[in-house]
Amino acid sequence: MIVLIAKYHVKPGNVAAVLGHLREMSPKVAASEPGCRQYQVAQSNDNENLLVLVEHYVDEAALAAHREMPHFKDIIEGKVVPLLDKREREILTLQIG
Repeated sequence: MIVLIAKYHVKPGNVAAVLGHLREMSPKVAASEPGCRQYQVAQSNDNENLLVLVEHYVDEAALAAHREMPHFKDIIEGKVVPLLDKREREILTLQIG
């Protein structure tokens, strides 16, 4: 299982908009990406402008396919990324769980 941890450092005043876009994204992932087993978003308790996405994919191919989906290009690249100061991503391989 491949785990993607993405940290979205949202520009101040844009968290509600980004969360709205991510709420739009989640059902699209569930409906059209069988290789994505988990897609969750959490907000930092210490920094309201920090959102962390936790995504689980069955393999590297499923993660690569996610990045090519029309909803990823439209919502994440088109709507979310412009509202971020910075985006950090870490790809891990699940060992226990």
